[in-house]
Amino acid sequence: MGADDPGAAALTAESRAEAHEHIREHALAEAARIERLSRVREFVLGAQDGLLVPLGVVTGMAAAHPGRPAILVAGLAEAVAGCIAMGGGSYLASEAEEGLYAAEIADEGREIAETPEREIAELALVLEEEGLPTGAAERVARGLAENPNVFLRTKIQKELGLSPDVGGAAVGDALVVGLTYMGAAVIPLWPYIVLPLLTPALVTSLACTLVALFTLGVVKGRIARQAWRRAGVQVMLIGSVSAGLGFAIGHIVRAITG
Repeated sequence: MGADDPGAAALTAESRAEAHEHIREHALAEAARIERLSRVREFVLGAQDGLLVPLGVVTGMAAAHPGRPAILVAGLAEAVAGCIAMGGGSYLASEAEEGLYAAEIADEGREIAETPEREIAELALVLEEEGLPTGAAERVARGLAENPNVFLRTKIQKELGLSPDVGGAAVGDALVVGLTYMGAAVIPLWPYIVLPLLTPALVTSLACTLVALFTLGVVKGRIARQAWRRAGVQVMLIGSVSAGLGFAIGHIVRAITG
């Protein structure tokens, strides 16, 4: 029967049970998986910056030869400041985004309360543009409007392009970014703590950080379903540029001030 046929058969108990099972086992699991991937994105962001920036700092300081204590002070100070800046920046950005989304959702709720017929017509037009016949689109919109909560959630998704359940991740994202940054910063710093000579410490720091960057690139590539070797090499090359620029700046400053 056609989509506009009011006599279309209702869903059977079997099909409802099957749909419920699918939602429970697949759709909700997918939502959880996507949320985990979002957290992995924050982890990758913090780790990448935590490797790149301290590497450039300590490599530049090593090229200037100010001594191990000065290198460690600069590296540790940058790691702590970077942790606070990255975590704080992530929190403020997420909080601002959540505030904007909440305001948009509240506005949509007010419009539904004040002009329900217009909002029903708007949703019907959206559904019609997505392919439903005019009559079916209007019936669906009016059916949804019978439940205010379902109607609002549908309007949020269809018209605003937002998830009605968005929000609440600002603190978690900030902690993931900040702590990951600090943890990653240990990799370029530890050789200067453990090794007594500057040159072996510099070489070890470079080698360990580039390996970590390649590994991080592989992880990013697998998450994004890209070629993992290429992704690993891309991130490692960015680290090489950071280290090279830091080393060059250290030499230049030493030459000018020496």
